[in-house]
Amino acid sequence: MPLPNWWQDVDVDVTARERVRQALLGRGFARAGFTGADPVEERLSAWLAAGRHASMEWMARAPQLRADPRHLLPGARSVICVAAAYPPTDARGAVAGYARAEDYHRTLRAALRDVAATLERDWPGSRTRVCVDAEPLLERALAARAGLGWIGRNSMLLDEAHGPWLLLGEILTDVAFPPDAPVTERCGTCTACVDACPTQALDGARGLDARRCLSYWSIEHRGPLPAEWAAALGPRVFGCDDCLTACPFPAHAAPPPPAGAGAPWQARADLAAATPEELEARAQESFRRHFASTPLERARRAGLLRNAAAARANAARAPRG
Repeated sequence: MPLPNWWQDVDVDVTARERVRQALLGRGFARAGFTGADPVEERLSAWLAAGRHASMEWMARAPQLRADPRHLLPGARSVICVAAAYPPTDARGAVAGYARAEDYHRTLRAALRDVAATLERDWPGSRTRVCVDAEPLLERALAARAGLGWIGRNSMLLDEAHGPWLLLGEILTDVAFPPDAPVTERCGTCTACVDACPTQALDGARGLDARRCLSYWSIEHRGPLPAEWAAALGPRVFGCDDCLTACPFPAHAAPPPPAGAGAPWQARADLAAATPEELEARAQESFRRHFASTPLERARRAGLLRNAAAARANAARAPRG
């Protein structure tokens, strides 16, 4: 795909851009790419109009603004997109793979702020804004335009080396960097993720219906679980990895993500193989002490206990072989 005409109107050359890219890779991100701050195509409104956001009313606030990074940083000229990798799972655990860690909003944001501070120092007078998931921004569309990967049928960003096992973040800046070119979409005719979804939440056209998604029911839904979705959870307590695990990418095992303090994704050993019973006991003892710094906090204590009870009930009903 050709680069847009505005790419020649830049403040820095390719060499300077590569220094920033290497700084991000050196902070532990698996991928880093650059694109302009002009709006991306906005498909969110149609998705919302179809009611596919379930009860997540916050997603319906000014959807058109989410397509334009300049709404978050007036005068922005570039978006620096990054992806942090995390280890694939076998989709059998109680906790989805991305959540077996410290809260990625905090850890990715800290790593990005370090690089953003360096950028502001190297280009005096420049402005930046760091975004990680919580900001109203169509980050998958931006990441795809920045060449980090392509959007797969599971609606996630994929790349060949890591498949869908990626978390995204951005630095918005008023420094104009030469953009990267998008990569070629590689899903072809594969529908493995669509076929693997236990509740048919994927439509095969890169769309997801949250009303049928187990991640929605186990994380975002408040109140009791309808019987249909409680049974569909199986052993899950937080999230679902089925459509990720089914993806044929990566074809070969990718290098493990960096470990330890300061890494964008920081594993938690106490969540790697936690059972529903263990999670329930910890939540009952002290939800805040065990989960306040992890993604599991999003479900709240009541939601985690509700999900754990459903998982125990499902295990009791399962045939024993």
